[in-house]
Amino acid sequence: MSSVLDQFKLFIFDLDGVVYEGKKVIKGATDVLAALNKKNKIIYALTNNSTLTREMYHDKLLKIGIKLDVENIMTSAYASAYYLSQNFGSNKNAYVIGEVGLLEELEKVDIFPVNKYSQNELPETVDFVVVGLDRELHYNKLAFALNYILKGAMFIASNDDPNLPSDNGILPGAGSMVSALTTCSGKKPYITIGKPNPITINQILNKEQVSPGNTVIIGDRFTTDISAGLNAGIKTIMVLTGAGKSELNLALNAPQKPHMIVDSINDLLKII
Repeated sequence: MSSVLDQFKLFIFDLDGVVYEGKKVIKGATDVLAALNKKNKIIYALTNNSTLTREMYHDKLLKIGIKLDVENIMTSAYASAYYLSQNFGSNKNAYVIGEVGLLEELEKVDIFPVNKYSQNELPETVDFVVVGLDRELHYNKLAFALNYILKGAMFIASNDDPNLPSDNGILPGAGSMVSALTTCSGKKPYITIGKPNPITINQILNKEQVSPGNTVIIGDRFTTDISAGLNAGIKTIMVLTGAGKSELNLALNAPQKPHMIVDSINDLLKII
């Protein structure tokens, strides 16, 4: 007997708010992924969070009982590095507002983060200013980034999430840092890589050679996860964990709605 989800070959899961909330694993998450693995489905994790490398996410997921190859983890940090290297080549440099995930993913593709220099060794110009979530942001970082942009550096946003959930409530997201630079420079990013832009999903589709019609994304945020899926032409399932409940009315009143809405990832067990 076939299930509702048998039509899909590729499953893309957002992480925070779908698979876990803070340090708490959402009920059914490990069971759903295990059931899809048993059916030989292709599974990807896709997150806008740029603070960790893919290897760090691999280890984090392993600790909660989810085994996923590093190559099947897509972050906005990795996607940003991949996009820049594919479109502008290597042997470039960048001033980075961001954390270890963004710094290391850029360095892996030979885009050198000049942040590694001391302040008095910084170059006069850089090729890119790349912005992600930076929980140690301070005035001087904004000042350096601003001046590099005004000197011609390409302004790249890994994502523009306005906020993010944490164990201590809602915290500012990368979008607040992107907005600060937009305000002081008068320039918008050349491109924003993360969801709702479909770039990350298209990178996955191209790599796996799977058609949009055989792909589904499961996410909690209508404004990012579901919108990215709709923009990429794939099917979408919205869960009401994480930010799902707060964005439900937005989803229900949008011109394009999620293809399916469920209470949580646990409900997918009934249709696998």
